Amino acid sequence: MRRLAIVLLLLLALAPRALADSAPMATAGPGVTPIDSTTVRMAEERIEIHLSRGPSEVPYFTWNAVGEFRIWFRFEPEVDEEMLVGFPLFVIDPEQSIFGGHIQDLRVEVDGQEVPVEIRKSEYGKRNPNADPADWAVYPVSFRAGQPLEMVVSYWMPVFPYGRTHDAPFWVSYVLRTGAYWAGTIGRAEAVVTLDKPIRAEDVRADGRLHGTTPGWTLEDGALRWVWEDVEPDFDLHLVMENPYWPDTDREIRAMLDAGLADRERLLRALSGTWALVGTDTPLRGDLAANVAAEALLPDLTAAVESYLADHPDDVAVRDLYLELLQDSAVGWEYAEPRPVMVLRSEERLAQMLRTAVRFGGDPALPEHLLTWRPWMEAALEGHPWQARTQEAIAAFLAAAMPRSFDSTEAAREWVAANAGSALSPAQLDGLLDSALARVAQSEDPGAQAETPPATSSGDDEGASAEPEEPDGPEGQVGMAVLIVGFCITAGAVGTAIHWARRSALRRTRQSSERIEQVDRE
Repeated sequence: MRRLAIVLLLLLALAPRALADSAPMATAGPGVTPIDSTTVRMAEERIEIHLSRGPSEVPYFTWNAVGEFRIWFRFEPEVDEEMLVGFPLFVIDPEQSIFGGHIQDLRVEVDGQEVPVEIRKSEYGKRNPNADPADWAVYPVSFRAGQPLEMVVSYWMPVFPYGRTHDAPFWVSYVLRTGAYWAGTIGRAEAVVTLDKPIRAEDVRADGRLHGTTPGWTLEDGALRWVWEDVEPDFDLHLVMENPYWPDTDREIRAMLDAGLADRERLLRALSGTWALVGTDTPLRGDLAANVAAEALLPDLTAAVESYLADHPDDVAVRDLYLELLQDSAVGWEYAEPRPVMVLRSEERLAQMLRTAVRFGGDPALPEHLLTWRPWMEAALEGHPWQARTQEAIAAFLAAAMPRSFDSTEAAREWVAANAGSALSPAQLDGLLDSALARVAQSEDPGAQAETPPATSSGDDEGASAEPEEPDGPEGQVGMAVLIVGFCITAGAVGTAIHWARRSALRRTRQSSERIEQVDRE
């Protein structure tokens, strides 16, 4: 006889985002009536898990799955018992490092008949407003002595890569240890995991960051299977497997390219998938490095995007994602001491990114992180012998990104120096500087100072020159005061312009440092 607080019949598909604001939940959820003891024995338990490619709520490439779960039980009661059985719709167990997703579309059948469930709020969620309130689904079950009872529980849950990268593994867990709350041992327990493609032995990870795959599995016809006989489990079932969809990313994108990318959603998926490949050398199917696979996709993909943007120049989502892909395919980062350094991957695509930004970046304007992109100002690329076409693209991009006006000639010169560096030819640098000086406010243009008109005479003094009179009296004093105030305003404007120009230069340096630090962290 065992004290039964609640029967947990739960399969957890682990989601990293559940870690953020969740908190541990008690084994017995408040509000659920506990059973002091039971004589009911669980004779058999079969856990069936099927993972398939998850639909995306946004038109971008994803590597998620949907887990469809079906758990079948057969019980053998010795006496009549009335029992309340419950399921937490969201469960975490920090002692086991288990943080689960939410159960969706829970259905319960008892002896072939669907039974209604009642949703009860978690008292823990009420006490801790920062925690996800883990609601419980509960229902009564009547056991009759000598009459075996069958129960089927089914639901689905999202399954996300367990990590920050697209190729992070799946981690699926099922709580077996709660079977020990029943009387006696479980006569036979079986777990079967299938995928929408055959599972391979090399896909299964014996060791994981927090858990490894539970030992004792066999692989039969592409399905994983565990069997336990006469067991009183003090463990849970864990499956850690390689993301089954990452290795075929390049092949899926190639199929989309071959079929044509006139559809906007397919275009966005191809762009986002290729963007993920560009930034890593993680192997795909056949040990092909992801960034190498991306290089093979880029020519056809860029042609498709350029054709689409020519017909849809106002599609900001496609434009910005395309520019970000060109950015990362043009330059990247390599680890070095004391910090990573920028490396040039493709000067041709760097120039292509700049030309595309000029062509399609007018209305609506580019986002700040694209508008302020200056890889030629990085220390690792300073002094690089840029090709003439690249210099032309840099000059055109800077001319388009230039502020509409400058407060002073000093501010204009400082902006050109801080944004062009040594990337341009002397003639291009002079042309860019002329454009900047032409945008200096008129009042600050040294050549725009108005000359003092000659004093006019009247009567007999016509044609004779007259010396200007010194200001005298109250009116003259007011005029002098106006001149002084004007001088102060002008001086203040120049000082302000210099101050903001310096702040702008410091900000760019800080942004560069922050980006490097971000790469360090990643």
